[in-house]
Amino acid sequence: MFYIAPMPDIPTYRCRRLDRKAAAPPADIDQAPWSETEWIEDFVLVGGPEPPPDRFLSAAARWDDEGLYVAYKSAPSLVPVTKTQRDDDLFNECTVEIFMAAGKGFYEIEVNPLGAVLDLHCPDEREEQYWRPQAQWHAEGMRWAVRGMRSPEVRADEAWMAELSVPWAAMPEVTREPFEGAECLRVNLCRCQMRPDGTGELTSWTAATKRFSELDVMGRLLLVE
Repeated sequence: MFYIAPMPDIPTYRCRRLDRKAAAPPADIDQAPWSETEWIEDFVLVGGPEPPPDRFLSAAARWDDEGLYVAYKSAPSLVPVTKTQRDDDLFNECTVEIFMAAGKGFYEIEVNPLGAVLDLHCPDEREEQYWRPQAQWHAEGMRWAVRGMRSPEVRADEAWMAELSVPWAAMPEVTREPFEGAECLRVNLCRCQMRPDGTGELTSWTAATKRFSELDVMGRLLLVE
């Protein structure tokens, strides 16, 4: 008898076009356009169930002809965040992240609660472990900002928000495919953080089993009007 494993569900998000010029980060996430945007709140732990309620994560996205705009709301980091340099190993503390399929590889952008960024272009998902040379790629023209939920700066015990504005021109190899009459990107929205006991906690929009960058299960981001 042959057993065929069921295909994982691929989440789909209808990313609406901005009807006004995008504001530079940090926009007020409690105001338009983010207050008028559908937020993703269905996240799971990689290889596990939903994260505990006190470790919430939500994300939203919009687009226009210039670029892609992504916002996050995250529970506080579980460990102290110290890294401030661009392209450092931010994922060893706490980051919110976006992965975007690009042929056989992907673009990856991370931001931590202190506003440090790691951006990289991996040409082949099988080479993800060689991330340092891949970080020589920078998302030219990208803007970003972070702040606390209750204060302009992120305090150690405070939930926090992040916002990214990424020009399409910075990502010429991003995969675009038709789906349900719209142009579709394959993406994953996620958070990587360490626990106080030294183990990692990976919170993912998609049904990834080991890595955020698993191309075959990346979610569908539909660019709609």
